[in-house]
Amino acid sequence: MKKSTFLFLFTFLSWGGLFAQLIDGVGGTLISLLPADVTANIETTQKKTKPKNLVVAGNDTKGYKGFFAASDATHGEELWVTDGTAAGTKMVKDINPGTSGSDVNWLSRFNDKVVFAANDGTNGMELWISDGTADGTKLLKQIHDWGDGSNPNAFTQLNETQFVFRAKNVDSETYVSGSAAGAPQYWLWISDGTEAGTKLLYECDTRWPGQDNGTYHYHWMRVGRRVYFKADYKDGITKGEELWITDGTAANTKMIMDINTEVMNPATPEDGKTRNSAIDQFVNFYNEKLFFKAWTEAAGNEPWASDGTADGTYMISDTNPSVGDNGLGVGGNMTEVGEHPYNGKVYGRGWYNENGTIQLGSTNLEKNNFTIQIGNKSPLSSGTGDRINAWPDPGVEFDGVYLFCSQSGTNPELDYNYGGELHYTDGTSITLQSDMAAGATNHNWVKELTVAGGSAYWWCDVAQTTGNRQKLFRIDNKSQFPVKVTDFDAAGDEIHTLRNMGGKLLFARGSTTTNKGVYCYDYRKASYDPSKDADKLEIEYRTRAEILGITEPTQPSAKLTVFPNPATDQFSFNVDGKVTEVKVLDLTGRIVKLESNPAGNSVYVNGLQKGLYVVVITTSTKSIYTSRLIVK
Repeated sequence: MKKSTFLFLFTFLSWGGLFAQLIDGVGGTLISLLPADVTANIETTQKKTKPKNLVVAGNDTKGYKGFFAASDATHGEELWVTDGTAAGTKMVKDINPGTSGSDVNWLSRFNDKVVFAANDGTNGMELWISDGTADGTKLLKQIHDWGDGSNPNAFTQLNETQFVFRAKNVDSETYVSGSAAGAPQYWLWISDGTEAGTKLLYECDTRWPGQDNGTYHYHWMRVGRRVYFKADYKDGITKGEELWITDGTAANTKMIMDINTEVMNPATPEDGKTRNSAIDQFVNFYNEKLFFKAWTEAAGNEPWASDGTADGTYMISDTNPSVGDNGLGVGGNMTEVGEHPYNGKVYGRGWYNENGTIQLGSTNLEKNNFTIQIGNKSPLSSGTGDRINAWPDPGVEFDGVYLFCSQSGTNPELDYNYGGELHYTDGTSITLQSDMAAGATNHNWVKELTVAGGSAYWWCDVAQTTGNRQKLFRIDNKSQFPVKVTDFDAAGDEIHTLRNMGGKLLFARGSTTTNKGVYCYDYRKASYDPSKDADKLEIEYRTRAEILGITEPTQPSAKLTVFPNPATDQFSFNVDGKVTEVKVLDLTGRIVKLESNPAGNSVYVNGLQKGLYVVVITTSTKSIYTSRLIVK
């Protein structure tokens, strides 16, 4: 055998083979990225932020890379990077030389770099930054002067050049956090990725994650160029954990509102201390507002919204106005929300007051705007009156619909009961996407829905159908029956932590002890259309109006009349001046209809889906008029 052939076979066997665990005929290329003697350290929890994570960073010009922690016998746990190929997967730097490892934690994207906490064996757990190269990986700042480590976390990008985070230092350790007896406080810091630009921003008792009701996404949230976070005043005796905001300046870092004014200790109301509001479930609503859930004494847990001001922070709806025996509001809650809005609304689990069940809820964040969808059939079992909870899980926008997993019922006598399966909605009706686990009593719960390269991916967390357990699935459009992509192990593939890496799917596999690897699935569907399927991984800071160049609010104008409204086939309009352009936008800000110099001041909309739209009309004098339009 030639030496070159031997080396090729050695490398191939050491790094894992292509196609080895790919289902025949599924298409694409599956690559095992790690050498056989390297173990990935990625937590299996279904969260976007976790101590041991898989994070994608980059941009459309430079491309994207995946970062994660991995261990070998020589270096211990260190930072690794991948470009989606075995040859491009490597340890970035031996931060803590020797076998001890640097215990890489809280990896987070910062443009084309990652920031994280690591221990180099000298400075304790401190703030680091990396561009994926050894020379570009460095200790950013030693925040804790005594070398005990500042244990930084909650890294959240603020704007194009800065991120905020929380850390402890010598001064903050003299304050005790109200969230944990005897624990030092973590104050708010800001950094531009340089040592000189890393500084203490505000002395407040930040919480991470704070009240955590199973949020899958982010416990702090950027909206535009401001970050909403959870905190209390550093004295710890005034307001409790509440909603705060910062624009990166001390002057504009503040508590927005004391949402829950219930006195912590009624026997000593003079101390002013109130209970925290249990804020959670953060969603960036088009860089315009923050969606979240909060608890108050009167209403319990309910959906809320904030524009960053006290006057603009409000409960969206009291979805369950009942009061318990203790005199406190029961609350309908809104949890397991989608990471991004779909068609102008946030979707998640909502309370259906009519029969006291959990169904698919949505809101456009306007006051008293909360809608429940219960599917094409009644959620009540025929003839029994049993209440059925749908338990919808977080979904994603895909192929023009909101794709999510939900239970439609477990009664085998009913032809519309399929157990827990994949569904979708266009905002008006719910459709069963597929019944992979046939039968009403079987479930095929879909987890970590992720869109990459115009295809939707997930793994199934299911006990009833062993053949699907924790295996990777894919659909290329909303009507396709799911395609099983992987089949590593008959007992279950243990796939988790799905990430879009510029159109490729990056994911991890393995339990806490075995098979802990990282894989790249490189696939492009036959019907791929770059105009609608291209991956959008660049960070967006603009609002919907800013994206469209609209300087006036997208509210109905008194100078514009649209009729008929609702419209079926076409609408007409009256407006002052010669019209040069008509845009029809969906509630995500996408242009779905564009007419230049429309004849007769009319526009056809018979090809649009039913729903609410915004009409933007530009005249020859550059005046802009807007109106709402309902298409039915």
